[in-house]
Amino acid sequence: MNSSNGFNTFDYSKDIMKVIVYNINQEEKELLALANRKTHKITIITDPLDENTVHFAEAKDAVIIINQENQLSHSFILKLISLGIPYLILKSKEEFFINLSIIKNSGIQYKIIKCSDPRLAASLIIETLDNWANSDQDHVEP
Repeated sequence: MNSSNGFNTFDYSKDIMKVIVYNINQEEKELLALANRKTHKITIITDPLDENTVHFAEAKDAVIIINQENQLSHSFILKLISLGIPYLILKSKEEFFINLSIIKNSGIQYKIIKCSDPRLAASLIIETLDNWANSDQDHVEP
């Protein structure tokens, strides 16, 4: 609630998610920023998820991994789980080489976006984040 000049206004906007995106190129970065419309706080890492970059996911609501060339190992998934990441988006033009059972058993909500059109992929990513943010807001106790 905001108050100025004796008037009260209520902010009914949805929750803002803190998101980190790994392994994104310049075109995808620009399209994601346009699709986001300054809704979510997105941190961009141009490097892939690895031992040197995994710590950047700490205190984030969602992790997005784009076109991870090497197999996403169990150890990185376990690290994301240990950091308390509730949401994961995997975006690739081709198949992701990952055993999804560990993600399914962890309780992390995830979405796989297999799309070669970067504009459509950016829209799908933001749509997914919006849905998760709205879903979280629906579960908040009054």
